[in-house]
Formats: sequence, C-alpha cells, structure tokens
Amino acid sequence: MKAMRTPIRPRVPPKPAAVEQHQAAELNNNMKNSGGQDPVDVFCRIRPVDSLDTCVSIVDTTTLRISPPSSVGRSGCGREHQYRFKEVFGPQSTQKEIFNKVAKPLVGDLLNGKNGLLFAYGVTGSGKTHTMQGSSKDGGIVRRTLDVIFNSIGEWQSKRCILKPDHLNGFEIQTDADASTDRKQHAANQRGFAKFRTPRPKRDTSGSTNSSSDRVPDTTAIEGLNEDNVYGVFITYLEAYNNYIYDLLENVSDINMTKSLQTKILREDGQHNMYVFGCNEVEVKSPEEALDLLSKGQKRRKVAHTSLNAESSRSHSIFTIRVVQCPLDEQGEDVLTTAPLRISQLSLVDLAGSERTSRTGAAGLRVKEAGNINNTLMMLRTCIEVLRDNQLNSASRMVPYRDSKITHYFKNYFDGEGKVKMVICVNPLSSDYDETLPVMKFAELASEVQVQRSVVRNENFALPPGRRRANFLFREVRRNMINEGYDKAKELDVDITPVYTLSPAWPDTELSDDSWLDTLAKLKSFLKRRIGAREALLQQTQQKVTTVTEQVATVEAENIVLRQSNSSLNALRAAEERKLREYEGLLLNAEAVNESLYNNYNNLVEDYNQAVEERALAQNQGQLEKMRIKAKLSSKLEMHKDKIDKEFKNKLKEHKNKMVLTQVRALQQLAGSSSSSSSTGSAANTPTDRPITRQSARTVAHPSSAAASNLAGLAVSHPRHRRSLSQGNVNVVLDHRPLKTLDTNTVYKPVMGKRRSVTKLRSTDLSRDRVTHYCLTTQNQDSQGELETKLYKGDVLPTTGGGAQVVFQDVEILRQRDPLAVPSSGVKRGSDGTPATGSVDAALQHERWKALTSNAPPTPRGVSNKKTRLN
Repeated sequence: MKAMRTPIRPRVPPKPAAVEQHQAAELNNNMKNSGGQDPVDVFCRIRPVDSLDTCVSIVDTTTLRISPPSSVGRSGCGREHQYRFKEVFGPQSTQKEIFNKVAKPLVGDLLNGKNGLLFAYGVTGSGKTHTMQGSSKDGGIVRRTLDVIFNSIGEWQSKRCILKPDHLNGFEIQTDADASTDRKQHAANQRGFAKFRTPRPKRDTSGSTNSSSDRVPDTTAIEGLNEDNVYGVFITYLEAYNNYIYDLLENVSDINMTKSLQTKILREDGQHNMYVFGCNEVEVKSPEEALDLLSKGQKRRKVAHTSLNAESSRSHSIFTIRVVQCPLDEQGEDVLTTAPLRISQLSLVDLAGSERTSRTGAAGLRVKEAGNINNTLMMLRTCIEVLRDNQLNSASRMVPYRDSKITHYFKNYFDGEGKVKMVICVNPLSSDYDETLPVMKFAELASEVQVQRSVVRNENFALPPGRRRANFLFREVRRNMINEGYDKAKELDVDITPVYTLSPAWPDTELSDDSWLDTLAKLKSFLKRRIGAREALLQQTQQKVTTVTEQVATVEAENIVLRQSNSSLNALRAAEERKLREYEGLLLNAEAVNESLYNNYNNLVEDYNQAVEERALAQNQGQLEKMRIKAKLSSKLEMHKDKIDKEFKNKLKEHKNKMVLTQVRALQQLAGSSSSSSSTGSAANTPTDRPITRQSARTVAHPSSAAASNLAGLAVSHPRHRRSLSQGNVNVVLDHRPLKTLDTNTVYKPVMGKRRSVTKLRSTDLSRDRVTHYCLTTQNQDSQGELETKLYKGDVLPTTGGGAQVVFQDVEILRQRDPLAVPSSGVKRGSDGTPATGSVDAALQHERWKALTSNAPPTPRGVSNKKTRLN
C-alpha cells in the first residue's frame, strides 16, 4: 500500500489570496454574510488567599467587583469597577468544576473535528499554572483533557506509526510494513533509553514529587463519536521565550535533558495555516505516556525565583493536542487510504504573568525577560483591540499579528479556525490592585470580539454506518461456530455484505391444505411489490448512471486542465523547492550566527553586570572615604571654631576691662574735682568731713584689681551730709538680683545683715528705708562652661540735688572649678612659661595644672570662694 499525504485540518471556506491590508475587511464581510459568529468566552477564577485585605468580591455568578484599597480610596482617585464574564469561579471552586465548564466543550469539539484555543491570563502569582497543570491528585485542565480524550476514543485508536507526521503540518498513512519497521525502531529506542534511566520518583508539572500511582484520573468521556473512524493522538510542547520559539520535546530522553535547545521558525502551509517548522510531534497511546512527556518538557521550561513567586514562569508555554481521524474501509477492518484525513487540534496556552520589576525585585536578565513578557501581552491586547474596532466600525485596519510570535502563531484562530476561550486568573489581594485593573480591562476587551464559527465538512464515502460493529459481530459469530465444531467456518473470510439488504423480509412460505391459497396470494403480492421496487431501482440507477457519466466527463475535462496546471505548478514547485533549500541553508547560517551573537551578547551582559558591580563597589568605597575625610575635617573645623571663640572671648574680656578702667578714671577725676571745690569753699581751719572711702576686704578678681582699689577714693556726696546717729550702726543693703537665679550650693554665702531685695530698680528705691549700701547680683557662663556669679557692691550717698547715688567699691566673683580639669592649650604664656597677665582664668588654670603635675596642693590666690561681709 502506497504512502499517501493528506491535507491537514478542515478549513472554513478559504479566503481569496489578497494582500494583508484587505484580510480584515474580507473577514468581517464573510462573518456578516454567513451569520455564524461566536464570541470569545472569557471566564474568571479567583485564587484562594488567607489574608482578609482583598479588593475583589463576587457580585453574582457572572459579575465581579473591584474595590480600591483604603489608601487609594482616601485620596479620592479610586472608585469601584464591575466586570462581567461568561462565568466567575470563586476561591472554593474545584479543578473538575472549572474543567467541565471551560475545557470539556473544547475537548468535544476536538474529537468531532473542530479546533480550539484556551488561554490562561493574569498577573504573576495569580494561579495560572495551577489552573492549567494542577497536581497528580487534583489534575488541572491539561491532565483532565488527556484523560477525557483517551476515555472517549477507547479501543478506536489506530495502531502505532500507521499515521505519521510529514513535518509540513500534515500527516501520512503508512503501509503496514513501514509502520511495523517504525514500531520496532520505537521499541528499540525505548529499550535504549531504559538502560540510562535512573530510578527516581516522578515529578509532576506543578512541581511536587509524586508517584504515578498517586494520580487520580478523570473518568469522564465524550459520547456520540463516529465509531467507524480510527483516531491518532499527537502532542507538541513549545515555549515562547524572549520572543523566540523553542521545542521542549526536541530529542527528549533521559540522557540529554540538559542539552541546549535550538530556536524554531514559523511557517505557513498550503492551506495558509501557521505551524512551527521542525518541531517534534509525538504519538501517544495513553494519558500516562503523554504526561511523562509533559513532565520532561516542564523540566526544560524557563522558571526563576522572584519576590512574588518562588517558581515564576519566564516564558509562555503552548501544549498542543492534535487528533487525526481516518475512516475504515467497507469491511470495517483497515484504514481507508483513499479518503482524506480529518485533523483537529486544541492548544492550551499558559501565558507568563505580567509583572512590575519594582515589585518582583528583578535585576539583570530577569528585567529583560519581564520586558519581553509584557511586550508579548501588550501585542496580544493590541491585536484583540484592532479586531474589535474592525468588527464594530466596519474598518479594515491590518491586525499586527507579526509583531509577536504568539499572536502570529495563533492568528488562524482569530480568523475563524476554531473556538477561542480565556481563563482570567485573579489574585484578590489589595497589593495587586494596580496590576489587576489592566487584566480586567483586557478581559472586557476580549469578550467583545466575535470569531467566525468554523465549518466541518461531512465526508460521505457511500459506506454504510456501523461497519466496525458489523465486523466485530461477524468475527464473534465465526468464533462461536468454530467453538461449536463447524470446521468450515475457518474458511469464511470477513464479509459484512450480507448484513445489509435493501428488500423487505420474505413472508411465511409454509404450505397447508387450508392456507395454501392464502400463501400463494401473499407470495404473488410480495413478488409484485418486489418487481415494482426493482424497476424503480433500475430506473433510478439508470438516471444516476447518466448523471455520473456526465459528471465523469466534466471531471475528466477538469482533470485535463488540472494536469496541465499541475505540470506548470510542478515546475514552479521545483523552482520554489530549490529556492527553499537555498533559503534553508541561509537560515541555518543565520541561526548559527544568531546563536553566536546571542552567546556573545550573554557574555557581554555578564561582563557588564560584573563591571557595574565593581563600579558600585568602588563608588561605595569612595563614599566611605569621603565620609571619613568629612568627619576629619568636621572635627578640625570644630577645634578651629572653639579656638576662634576662645580668642574672641578673651579679646572681648580685655575690651571690657579697658572700658572699666576708663570709667574708673573718669569717676576718679570727677571725685577729685568735687573734693577740691568743697575744701576750697569751707571755713578756714575747719576740719573737713571724713572722706567716704571704702577699701575692699578682698582682692578684686579682675586684671586691674590693684588699680581699681587705688582709684576707689572720695565719693561724690553732699558736702553738708551727716549721717544721723539715732539709727545706730545698722546698715541697710539694697539687694538687687534677677527674678530667677540658680542656687550655687556653696559653703560660703554672702552676708548682708539687714537688707531689702528688689528685682527691678526704681529711682525711689535708693532714697527710702535709709538704704546705705547697694549690691547687684548677676549670673553668666564663663569660657569654660561653668557658672560665674558676680556681686557689684557700692555705697549709697545723697547728692546735692536731694537724690542718691551709688559709688561702686568692688566686685566679688564666685567661680566653681573642677580640681582635675586640664588647662586649655590656648592660654597665652609669657617668656617664663607662666600664663600671661591680665587673665585670672589663665592663672587659675596654670596653678591647678602645676598642682596636678607636682602632686602638691595648689597655692592660694587672691581669687577664692570667700565672701566679704558688707559693713
């Protein structure tokens, strides 16, 4: 039997070969004329979470509400949104429920010759892979689809290798000899792989390690299939990574799973269908065999760890199941080689989740992967948006399928090649609110797209139905006859022709004396009806022969034209094949160059990342050095600032001392002139009044203390003033001090006797209550940060104008020092090493420093904590 190449899947009536700019308009016109349109069914599944901080709630079975988080709501920028779906599955929905509602109708279409496409779409970590793959005990859509397919076709599968892919998106029917050779080769390969196989527990697609015995299969089956066909199941497993397509089943075995994969290209076959050239289509005969290949392909998928997902998919996976149907011959035993094959396929696509690098913490290669993932999803959204605008506005915009490998590969589905469905997976946490809104808008956009309903050709080969069952019954009858001892039954060939008859059943032909006339009448009537039916059949047969003859003549004429066209097309094909071989050679060279460039690019990226890390390390070291220099300069600046402050305070103190000396001299001159004038105007030889002088009982604690004590002479007073003796020796002191003063907590206290305290001095305070002395108290902080208390003492004398004046006699200064304080390095010293004169603080620090260095008590100075009583 000669091998025969057959066309691929049945198509919708083909579109005219026009330019791509007019394809969208032609599609819209065809859809309007045919009236067979189906919307894209969009379902929604909510992932179960433990947190109560969610932004998603279910209104009813078809409506979902998205509420903004509290932070967005308070700012006034967020509002609630409601979106409608085909059906909404809550967190408690099971895998079986989702499969029955979403994927099971697509499996029924697949076994009846129709195509289907199912997307899983959502943000990263929303449960897409779990929905598609599931686990061994609770399988997802992929596992249950395989179970239902093999449960439905049962024993109607074709023998292995009878149907063989032709690597051009079609299939061939092989002879029994070729199929037997391929089966032997397949068995040898399996035995060879078993030698290198390491026993280990199988790992399911969800990432958990489970034995195959733990798998719980789905027992559902599709009813109403054509039992007179044989079925072959083929699978492919692809991934789109960084906008390149890879075959995850390329040379799949247990000994070369780590081998790098080669990129594949997309091509268009003679029926204008897109396919991946050079990918492996593996024939499977059981769900276990298909799941084993799926598990091996999963190990090659690109996954990585991110902040949001421990095993985040970095590529879009495409698991395609193709079912090939071929009718049996008239005996219901062998495959009918003259009939075209019916090919249908179901693609299950797990799209990688859209993500933001700010949340996933991606860096380096992960940023590039995230950019390519987001670009692919954006191009899918753009294509769907253009399709919707073309349908709503009767526009003819070109759909940009070619801008992405995913959209280019599945463009036939959106052009009417099959049913399209989507499962939108949603993470209800409030932290995913910003990412969930674009997903909901995409789902709303996709649900508005109408896809033309595909048409399946019902091939009628004038073969009676039930051939397989009739063949089975014939064999059972022959086997029973042989078992009962009829040896001639072994010589009977399989022939189910007697099972079918077009004439009615014969009447009862039993003759008797009483009923032979009735029997003859029945036979006569039966024969007349049979003769009439025969003549009608002959007449119909003659008409059909005439019609068939005319059709054969027409076909022969068309055949002559087609032969001539075929010869020219063969020449063109030969030329195109030569060009194709040349292009394939160029493509292989380009792929080799591309692979080399890609490797060089990866090396450059690694070098760049290493350089960036080294530069960042150098910058960090430079920043640390800058911080050390800054701290060093800051300390120097503080020391210099303290030095300048000390010099400024010393200069200010010297300036104040000079001002005090100037005032003292002015008062001395004024007192001298007043004394001379009073002595001149007095009576002759009259003794002068006792000069009102007062010598301090202690040394004044400022640089010019000696000069100040000498300058304290006659006070300016009334020349005729005499103190009344009736008041005795009682001195009244006016104690003038601020409202709030700090307690010095010293042993020595100022002794003032009878006193009157004021906080605010008025002009009448000196002339009332017979005040004789005045004391002003001030508190400040010295250059060493210690508390310094000053008492300015003076006598209150009446003036010639009837008032009173204060003549300051001395100043008491109270300082408290730490006996172990280290002297300041900024003290000016003389040529002998002692502190320069004019600074009591410097002298005191010098003496304390000498006491500490010589281990001897410091010598007493004139400045002490001793207080002088005001007499």
